[in-house]
Amino acid sequence: MTIFTKDDLADAFAELGRIAAAAGKVIDIAVYGGFALMLVSNFRVSSEDAVAIADQAFINGAAQTIGRSRGWPADWLNDGVRTYLSPKIEGTVAHELFATYPDERTPGLRVYVPTAEYLLAMKLMAMRVEAVGGKDLQDIVNLMQIVGVRNRRQIVDFAAEFYPEARTSGKLRLGIENLWTRYQRSLVETHEPPVYLGRSRPASEG
Repeated sequence: MTIFTKDDLADAFAELGRIAAAAGKVIDIAVYGGFALMLVSNFRVSSEDAVAIADQAFINGAAQTIGRSRGWPADWLNDGVRTYLSPKIEGTVAHELFATYPDERTPGLRVYVPTAEYLLAMKLMAMRVEAVGGKDLQDIVNLMQIVGVRNRRQIVDFAAEFYPEARTSGKLRLGIENLWTRYQRSLVETHEPPVYLGRSRPASEG
Protein backbone atom coordinates (compact mmCIF):
# COMPACT_ATOMS: atom_id res chain seq x y z
CA MET A 1 0.00 0.00 0.00
CA THR A 2 1.35 3.41 -0.98
CA ILE A 3 1.78 5.88 1.87
CA PHE A 4 1.59 9.53 0.83
CA THR A 5 3.04 12.54 2.64
CA LYS A 6 2.02 16.18 2.46
CA ASP A 7 5.08 16.90 0.29
CA ASP A 8 4.09 14.09 -2.08
CA LEU A 9 0.70 15.71 -2.57
CA ALA A 10 2.08 19.22 -2.97
CA ASP A 11 4.43 18.08 -5.73
CA ALA A 12 1.76 16.05 -7.50
CA PHE A 13 -0.84 18.82 -7.28
CA ALA A 14 1.67 21.36 -8.63
CA GLU A 15 2.33 19.10 -11.62
CA LEU A 16 -1.40 18.56 -12.15
CA GLY A 17 -1.86 22.31 -12.06
CA ARG A 18 0.85 22.87 -14.67
CA ILE A 19 -0.66 20.25 -16.98
CA ALA A 20 -4.12 21.79 -16.65
CA ALA A 21 -2.87 25.35 -17.11
CA ALA A 22 -0.94 24.33 -20.23
CA ALA A 23 -4.18 22.90 -21.62
CA GLY A 24 -6.00 26.15 -20.86
CA LYS A 25 -8.06 24.61 -18.07
CA VAL A 26 -8.76 25.40 -14.43
CA ILE A 27 -9.81 22.22 -12.63
CA ASP A 28 -11.58 22.13 -9.26
CA ILE A 29 -11.16 19.05 -7.07
CA ALA A 30 -12.10 18.26 -3.50
CA VAL A 31 -10.11 15.84 -1.35
CA TYR A 32 -11.52 13.97 1.61
CA GLY A 33 -10.56 11.45 4.27
CA GLY A 34 -6.94 11.06 5.24
CA PHE A 35 -5.74 13.31 2.44
CA ALA A 36 -7.82 16.26 3.66
CA LEU A 37 -6.65 15.70 7.24
CA MET A 38 -3.04 15.47 6.16
CA LEU A 39 -3.26 18.75 4.25
CA VAL A 40 -5.04 20.94 6.80
CA SER A 41 -4.81 19.31 10.24
CA ASN A 42 -2.05 18.77 12.77
CA PHE A 43 -3.02 15.18 13.59
CA ARG A 44 -2.28 13.36 10.33
CA VAL A 45 1.22 13.41 8.81
CA SER A 46 0.65 10.73 6.19
CA SER A 47 -2.19 8.86 4.55
CA GLU A 48 -2.76 5.79 2.44
CA ASP A 49 -5.96 7.02 0.82
CA ALA A 50 -6.36 9.69 -1.82
CA VAL A 51 -9.98 10.31 -2.57
CA ALA A 52 -11.15 13.23 -4.66
CA ILE A 53 -13.97 14.45 -6.81
CA ALA A 54 -13.01 16.27 -9.99
CA ASP A 55 -15.32 18.48 -11.97
CA GLN A 56 -13.77 17.44 -15.29
CA ALA A 57 -12.76 14.05 -16.67
CA PHE A 58 -9.51 15.65 -17.89
CA ILE A 59 -7.98 15.21 -14.45
CA ASN A 60 -8.10 11.40 -14.61
CA GLY A 61 -5.60 11.01 -17.45
CA ALA A 62 -3.25 13.60 -16.01
CA ALA A 63 -3.34 11.98 -12.57
CA GLN A 64 -2.56 8.57 -14.05
CA THR A 65 0.44 10.00 -15.92
CA ILE A 66 1.78 11.58 -12.74
CA GLY A 67 1.15 8.39 -10.77
CA ARG A 68 3.12 6.28 -13.26
CA SER A 69 6.09 8.65 -13.11
CA ARG A 70 6.17 8.31 -9.31
CA GLY A 71 5.49 4.60 -9.07
CA TRP A 72 2.06 5.19 -7.53
CA PRO A 73 -1.10 3.19 -8.23
CA ALA A 74 -3.00 4.37 -11.30
CA ASP A 75 -5.98 5.26 -9.11
CA TRP A 76 -4.05 7.27 -6.51
CA LEU A 77 -6.47 10.14 -7.14
CA ASN A 78 -9.91 8.61 -7.48
CA ASP A 79 -13.59 9.30 -6.96
CA GLY A 80 -14.29 6.31 -4.74
CA VAL A 81 -15.75 8.61 -2.10
CA ARG A 82 -18.56 9.76 -4.39
CA THR A 83 -21.13 7.37 -2.92
CA TYR A 84 -20.42 8.75 0.57
CA LEU A 85 -20.98 12.41 -0.25
CA SER A 86 -23.95 14.20 1.24
CA PRO A 87 -26.90 14.58 -1.15
CA LYS A 88 -27.52 17.97 0.47
CA ILE A 89 -24.20 19.48 -0.65
CA GLU A 90 -23.75 21.01 -4.09
CA GLY A 91 -20.44 22.15 -5.55
CA THR A 92 -18.11 23.79 -3.06
CA VAL A 93 -20.75 24.41 -0.38
CA ALA A 94 -19.36 23.22 3.00
CA HIS A 95 -15.84 23.25 1.53
CA GLU A 96 -12.96 25.68 1.75
CA LEU A 97 -10.26 26.43 -0.80
CA PHE A 98 -6.97 24.95 0.36
CA ALA A 99 -4.60 26.02 -2.42
CA THR A 100 -4.26 26.88 -6.10
CA TYR A 101 -1.62 25.14 -8.22
CA PRO A 102 0.93 25.72 -9.57
CA ASP A 103 0.22 29.21 -8.18
CA GLU A 104 -2.48 31.88 -8.12
CA ARG A 105 -0.97 33.76 -11.08
CA THR A 106 -1.22 30.74 -13.37
CA PRO A 107 -4.06 28.67 -11.92
CA GLY A 108 -4.60 25.19 -13.28
CA LEU A 109 -5.85 23.31 -10.24
CA ARG A 110 -7.89 24.48 -7.26
CA VAL A 111 -7.96 22.07 -4.33
CA TYR A 112 -10.83 22.20 -1.84
CA VAL A 113 -11.28 20.39 1.47
CA PRO A 114 -14.51 19.83 3.43
CA THR A 115 -15.27 21.88 6.51
CA ALA A 116 -14.64 20.23 9.85
CA GLU A 117 -18.39 19.77 10.29
CA TYR A 118 -18.84 18.03 6.94
CA LEU A 119 -15.81 15.78 7.37
CA LEU A 120 -16.99 14.84 10.88
CA ALA A 121 -20.41 13.92 9.51
CA MET A 122 -18.83 11.77 6.77
CA LYS A 123 -16.64 9.93 9.25
CA LEU A 124 -19.52 9.39 11.68
CA MET A 125 -21.62 7.81 8.94
CA ALA A 126 -18.71 5.58 7.89
CA MET A 127 -17.77 4.63 11.47
CA ARG A 128 -17.55 0.94 12.26
CA VAL A 129 -19.38 -0.03 15.44
CA GLU A 130 -16.73 -2.58 16.40
CA ALA A 131 -13.90 -0.06 16.09
CA VAL A 132 -12.34 0.61 19.48
CA GLY A 133 -9.19 2.35 18.31
CA GLY A 134 -7.18 3.27 15.28
CA LYS A 135 -6.78 6.39 13.21
CA ASP A 136 -10.39 6.71 12.07
CA LEU A 137 -11.82 6.79 15.58
CA GLN A 138 -9.14 9.23 16.71
CA ASP A 139 -9.88 11.43 13.70
CA ILE A 140 -13.53 11.56 14.75
CA VAL A 141 -12.63 12.45 18.34
CA ASN A 142 -10.29 15.22 17.15
CA LEU A 143 -12.93 16.66 14.83
CA MET A 144 -15.49 16.55 17.64
CA GLN A 145 -13.14 18.68 19.71
CA ILE A 146 -12.70 21.18 16.89
CA VAL A 147 -16.43 21.67 16.25
CA GLY A 148 -17.16 21.76 19.99
CA VAL A 149 -19.49 18.82 20.57
CA ARG A 150 -21.09 19.26 24.02
CA ASN A 151 -23.32 16.20 24.46
CA ARG A 152 -24.21 12.84 22.95
CA ARG A 153 -27.22 14.21 21.10
CA GLN A 154 -25.03 16.63 19.18
CA ILE A 155 -23.10 13.72 17.69
CA VAL A 156 -26.24 12.68 15.82
CA ASP A 157 -27.12 16.31 15.12
CA PHE A 158 -23.81 16.97 13.34
CA ALA A 159 -24.23 13.88 11.19
CA ALA A 160 -27.90 14.60 10.44
CA GLU A 161 -27.10 18.12 9.23
CA PHE A 162 -25.56 16.50 6.16
CA TYR A 163 -27.12 13.03 6.24
CA PRO A 164 -30.76 13.10 7.43
CA GLU A 165 -30.75 9.31 7.72
CA ALA A 166 -28.35 9.66 10.67
CA ARG A 167 -31.33 10.18 13.00
CA THR A 168 -32.52 6.64 12.31
CA SER A 169 -29.11 4.99 11.92
CA GLY A 170 -28.85 2.07 14.32
CA LYS A 171 -25.16 1.70 13.55
CA LEU A 172 -24.42 5.28 14.57
CA ARG A 173 -26.40 5.01 17.78
CA LEU A 174 -24.67 1.77 18.73
CA GLY A 175 -21.28 3.44 18.42
CA ILE A 176 -22.10 6.63 20.32
CA GLU A 177 -21.37 5.37 23.86
CA ASN A 178 -17.85 4.20 23.05
CA LEU A 179 -17.25 7.34 21.02
CA TRP A 180 -18.49 9.61 23.82
CA THR A 181 -16.24 7.87 26.35
CA ARG A 182 -13.22 8.35 24.10
CA TYR A 183 -14.17 11.97 23.50
CA GLN A 184 -14.56 12.79 27.20
CA ARG A 185 -11.18 11.23 27.89
CA SER A 186 -9.55 13.27 25.13
CA LEU A 187 -10.75 16.54 26.64
CA VAL A 188 -8.68 16.05 29.79
CA GLU A 189 -5.58 14.56 28.17
CA THR A 190 -2.53 16.83 28.04
CA HIS A 191 -1.42 17.07 24.44
CA GLU A 192 -1.39 19.59 21.63
CA PRO A 193 -5.00 20.50 20.78
CA PRO A 194 -6.16 19.25 17.38
CA VAL A 195 -6.33 21.85 14.60
CA TYR A 196 -8.18 21.70 11.27
CA LEU A 197 -8.18 24.55 8.74
CA GLY A 198 -6.71 26.77 11.43
CA ARG A 199 -9.52 25.97 13.88
CA SER A 200 -9.00 24.46 17.30
CA ARG A 201 -11.58 23.52 19.90
CA PRO A 202 -13.58 26.40 21.40
CA ALA A 203 -12.00 27.93 24.51
CA SER A 204 -14.91 26.78 26.65
CA GLU A 205 -14.16 23.16 25.71
CA GLY A 206 -10.89 23.01 27.58
